[in-house]
Amino acid sequence: MANILCIGIDESSMTARSSALQRAGHTVSQARDIRQVEAACSGIQFDVALIGQSLPAKEKLRVYETLRQSNCGAKILELHTGSEPELTGTDAALRVSSGVPEALVEIVNRLTARRKTA
Repeated sequence: MANILCIGIDESSMTARSSALQRAGHTVSQARDIRQVEAACSGIQFDVALIGQSLPAKEKLRVYETLRQSNCGAKILELHTGSEPELTGTDAALRVSSGVPEALVEIVNRLTARRKTA
């Protein structure tokens, strides 16, 4: 089981992704803006932070930088809709259209397994 921070502004997508991750045995917290990300990272150690595709590019970058600078310690998974991820330096990226991609839980499990053995 891992602690996951799900960040985004699309309520239905975040709820669906959170549910899929919870069914896989993970604990999921949600944040909708940079202040909520900062608050979450000040009190909880996360294994994976999932940055949703619906965030504007500048907000994605701010969230990414905040996660890297915090003591959160999370691996970062960026969800994106374009042919290439918008962020560089993330631990993983997944192209999505809508809903919950089948590979989401698999990638989160891989990131957390890597973390536990590192």
